[in-house]
Amino acid sequence: MIEMESALEVLAEDPSGYHLKQLREELFDMRTTVKRVMDAGMTADEMSVAKRVFAAVECADEVAGRVHASWNG
Repeated sequence: MIEMESALEVLAEDPSGYHLKQLREELFDMRTTVKRVMDAGMTADEMSVAKRVFAAVECADEVAGRVHASWNG
């Protein structure tokens, strides 16, 4: 997994988009895992937390794309 500080550095120096693709694959795996756990069933409190985690991962994907585009686009 890419650390946050190094992710920003990597995205800043990634004109090919290779590292952005890697980061997005990691985020996709995270979303898939959270969704699988949500689908398996959980308490209302756990579901509330899981929904927030899912949303945070989606936001991270959007931010990664925007950061990459602003430095390399």
